[in-house]
Amino acid sequence: MDSRWVLEQLTSPPTRAAIWLVLSFILAGAATLVTRLVSPDLERLVRIVRWVQVPYFGLILGGLSPRLMGLTLLGWDSRYTFGLVVLACLLVLLVLIRIRLHTEPEQFDGISLTGESLSPSLIESCAQEFHWCFLRGAVWELLYISLSTSLSPQYWAVWVAAAISLPGIYIQPAPLSERLLTALVLAATSSLFLVTQSFWLCCFLHMGIRVILLWNQPAQEEAI
Repeated sequence: MDSRWVLEQLTSPPTRAAIWLVLSFILAGAATLVTRLVSPDLERLVRIVRWVQVPYFGLILGGLSPRLMGLTLLGWDSRYTFGLVVLACLLVLLVLIRIRLHTEPEQFDGISLTGESLSPSLIESCAQEFHWCFLRGAVWELLYISLSTSLSPQYWAVWVAAAISLPGIYIQPAPLSERLLTALVLAATSSLFLVTQSFWLCCFLHMGIRVILLWNQPAQEEAI
């Protein structure tokens, strides 16, 4: 097979979005199967690498659109301003709820954030959000080619990508409560992406939720 032909298929519409999505699905299935059979302890690390690997190569080969993935620089127009207001309100509300539920007198002195418990989860959160934005951008490009603009490809792309992400969430070896939490994070960041089309704001929201939920939690109980 000619390598030039393969490169053309990966970088030229309309096939590029579909091909990168298929590559992501194949890699996800293979990586999950192999790590669970060979070394389950490495599954989390492999998952993080997998989330970043396909979008990264898609971007550097020119097969994915940075704009559709929300990787362009922040602009201060009305949508970003509204997005920042929504993001700030959500985080403040979560902080207030967290304080209300977990600041009984005997627990107040123990509220802290430790680098040991926080860093791995935040790295994983960034990688996961990057992967979600890759799915949104790829599906958006695919729908933009196949649907008329009157059907709002961006809207459908965000929620189709969310539906695609759900099986990956529920096959993870984690308690049901953690998987439900990740699904809620997916819904929140998908809604924010719909308004702002920004990976950076979605990533900040994703990390902010993780920080608040890891507040005063032991390392062994960290989410995802």
